[in-house]
Amino acid sequence: MSKAIREATYPALITVGELIDELCRLPDTATIRFHCPMLEQELAFYRLRKRAKDLVEI
Repeated sequence: MSKAIREATYPALITVGELIDELCRLPDTATIRFHCPMLEQELAFYRLRKRAKDLVEI
């Protein structure tokens, strides 16, 4: 399977640690935007749902 197809098929997963590492480099006033290249639109989040001890769905 080509890399482009694999990336389009499977969502990238990141750990909390990886996210924290990236976010801690930003100032408290930074704005974070989540963009979906496949849909060519910004993503909006409305709620958090705890799915398991170590899994939260946004």
